[in-house]
Amino acid sequence: MAKIDTSAIEGYAEMTDEQKIAALEGFEYDDNAAEVQRLKKANDKSSAEAAEWKRKHNALLSEEEQKKQTEADERKKLEEEVAQLKREKTVATYKSSYLSMGYDDALASETAEAMVDGDSEKVFANQKKFLEAHDKAVTKGAMSGTSRPGAGGIGDVLEDYKKKAEEAMAAGNNSAAAYYLRLGQSQQVNTT
Repeated sequence: MAKIDTSAIEGYAEMTDEQKIAALEGFEYDDNAAEVQRLKKANDKSSAEAAEWKRKHNALLSEEEQKKQTEADERKKLEEEVAQLKREKTVATYKSSYLSMGYDDALASETAEAMVDGDSEKVFANQKKFLEAHDKAVTKGAMSGTSRPGAGGIGDVLEDYKKKAEEAMAAGNNSAAAYYLRLGQSQQVNTT
């Protein structure tokens, strides 16, 4: 919004607050509507003239030149479509790769777009988000599968941890296997 030039109000500096408010409420801006209309008409006129010159130019072109111009326009349009399709294919390929790594759909889409756009900061930030979420999920999964030691002897507990570690390794969950091995070692240390 335009600011009011208080220097245009005579005696503004010496007025009281009430007088200033009254002077500002009564202030009228210059009416620029006529200038806006004049500029609109000039713009419309120049647009119409440009269209007329283009029509005249096309009329002067030979039939062969018109055909070349049409083909060039179509080629340009097709090249733009191909570039867009290549971009979409690349994004889809990257997205499927991220999904196969365990990214959720939204994060995979966002990361794939950033990768195609060359926004490495966004790619690394999203990778950090994924790794943090993944680490939390792995830790939670390992902790939820851990049972409390029974009332039996320490040898039984160590055997239970070794057995759980072997099961986790057989299932391909190396982080859970490492967790159980550490629990077994800490139990051994605590009893000696």
